[in-house]
Amino acid sequence: MLRKVLTPITIVEVLRPETLIDAAEEIALDNPDECELKSWVVPGARLEGLVFLVLMWRSNTSYSQFKKFLGVIGILALLYPRVYVDYAAEIAYTDASTCEWNSWVYPGTRLIGVLYVSIALTELRKR
Repeated sequence: MLRKVLTPITIVEVLRPETLIDAAEEIALDNPDECELKSWVVPGARLEGLVFLVLMWRSNTSYSQFKKFLGVIGILALLYPRVYVDYAAEIAYTDASTCEWNSWVYPGTRLIGVLYVSIALTELRKR
């Protein structure tokens, strides 16, 4: 099921990363027009989408590894949501201090962390 959910998202990420980024900024930021992305972010998002597609569809082994990787990311998001978001903002935005996150972003990041960890644990239990 994860493949069915993530495949359309990653296809959009490959073909139209600006659309996905703009939508995410509109949802997550109070001031998306005041936050300027670094020049590498759009091509980086495109590459990320491509890598995720390959990992999900190349083989069952690579798909399993992808789900375990999500668990590692999930642990960080679950335990350190503020650090996770703020660090990502520093990497992605020219002046991350101008970005004002909506109040739900940090708890939402923690919730996504729980989801990713549960995906990884489900995969690990298959053994």
